[in-house]
Amino acid sequence: MPPPPPGRQQPPRRGTGVSPATGRPSSGVRKPVARPPKTATATLTARSGPASGQEFTLDGDELVIGRAADNPVSIPDTSVSRKHAVVRKTADGWAVSDLGSGNGTMLNGAPIADETTLNDGDVITMGDTELVYGGPSAAAAGAEPTEAPSSRRAPVRTSRNGGAAIERSTGRGRPVRTSRMSEDPEAAKKKRRKIFVAVGGSLVVILALLVGWKAIQNKRDLARKQAESQNKLHQASMADLFKEAKVLVRQGKWAEARERLVEIQETDPDYEPKQVENYLKIADAEIPNQKLLTEANEAIGKGELANAFNALSKIKTATQEAAVRSARDALDAKVVEKMAEARGLLAFASDLARMEQLKAIAEDILVVKADDREASELKKTAETAIYRIKNPTVAPPPPDTPWLEVSQRFKNGDSAGALSLAQACANKFSQCRALEGQIKDFEAKSKRLEDLNENDLIALYELDKKIAGGSSSELSRPVRTQLVSKLFVKASQAKTTQNWQRAIEYAKRVLQADPSHTGAAAILSEARKQAHEVYLRGYQLKETSPDEAARLFKEVMTMTPPDDEDHQKAKRWLNEIQSR
Repeated sequence: MPPPPPGRQQPPRRGTGVSPATGRPSSGVRKPVARPPKTATATLTARSGPASGQEFTLDGDELVIGRAADNPVSIPDTSVSRKHAVVRKTADGWAVSDLGSGNGTMLNGAPIADETTLNDGDVITMGDTELVYGGPSAAAAGAEPTEAPSSRRAPVRTSRNGGAAIERSTGRGRPVRTSRMSEDPEAAKKKRRKIFVAVGGSLVVILALLVGWKAIQNKRDLARKQAESQNKLHQASMADLFKEAKVLVRQGKWAEARERLVEIQETDPDYEPKQVENYLKIADAEIPNQKLLTEANEAIGKGELANAFNALSKIKTATQEAAVRSARDALDAKVVEKMAEARGLLAFASDLARMEQLKAIAEDILVVKADDREASELKKTAETAIYRIKNPTVAPPPPDTPWLEVSQRFKNGDSAGALSLAQACANKFSQCRALEGQIKDFEAKSKRLEDLNENDLIALYELDKKIAGGSSSELSRPVRTQLVSKLFVKASQAKTTQNWQRAIEYAKRVLQADPSHTGAAAILSEARKQAHEVYLRGYQLKETSPDEAARLFKEVMTMTPPDDEDHQKAKRWLNEIQSR
């Protein structure tokens, strides 16, 4: 390359980062600094409830959520169970499942029964608390800083014009006159005035534009702040309305909850649309159940057993199980109360109105408990009495069945009269001879009840029913009292030692002898709760330890009657495990 002509310097090279003079890298070029990637973790953030604002990092493979202080995710909320739910790390991320909590667990407004995979932004609802799941996100790449290369001032060039004037270039494209260049002073003065006027006008225009722009900007800022304030008020109003709807849901008031949800949807369709839509779908399914439940409770209060039973039989619910169970317990208690009322009417066998009332009560009880033997006997007794009252000329039983009169007298409490009739017909009829021996045996053992053990008392109670034709007589009252006392002691002892199968067995025997016994009923109620806890343990182990789960489900079935909800669920899961 030829050297540059005299008086000119070669311009610096650009874009190479190397100084043409030294050949070394230029200090004006900087390299970008690499930033390490960030690692994101899954979190649960409480956005409502007592722990609102608190964030829980999901570390490990499995974390229990609940009110207990020793939980990895502890929520101090009384509407949350001690061990409410669990989140577990899976191949797909994280999943949540309910641990048999009292209020249940919902995901995006829908109740969950099995383990459900979580997606970023999902909302887990437990009582008054809502937890928002945040999944891992990609680490943001660091920005690459750049720096403009340092500028260099071009060398000054000098030229001559016939030796009269010298003009020097600064390298910025504008020539600078030297002292040796001449100019007219008046022309220069006019030129400066024009420049001053032009500059001043430009400044006025710029100032006016700045003032106008500032006014427009202030107006926009005011409008934006007003819009933000209104939006905050709107969001707070929607949040309060949604919270009220969820409280009504937990109370089982689905019709009222639906009104709030529809109001949210009509006012702001973009407010939590997924959750609101899920709640509305559940409400549409649960409102008929709520009406049936209300109808059943009203019927129970009026003593209309059949109407209450029919209403409860139609309910198919996933969110109101506790209320349905409570209504069924109330119905069972009302059955016991009506049975006692029916027994009291037996003393009015010649009163048509009382016997018709007895028949109606017995029929009502049989709708609820179709296999109840005592209710069936009460109905037959009432029908027989009604027929005799309405047909007074009907002849007594034929003389070839005198043993029926023996049984009837014994049932009415006339042991001496029954024995006399049995002895009178004993030579002619074998039935009378058998009844004579049975009555004597009953009277002999009844005189030493304190010496009889529970098996002897049960046998004596059965003998009483055999003599009376299938139902217990008034003479068996002392036997029942003694039997109930001994059996209830056994039931209480079994309960104390947590032997629930034995406790249930003895409690059922107590209720067979005395259906109104509150202590035995309480043991069965507590056993039902224990059975529910056993069921929950089996449910949790059905996948990891199916053999142990099957054993627990069998235990539930022995602790509950066939019509019990936990009994039916346990039976279903047991069949599924055994069919694998």
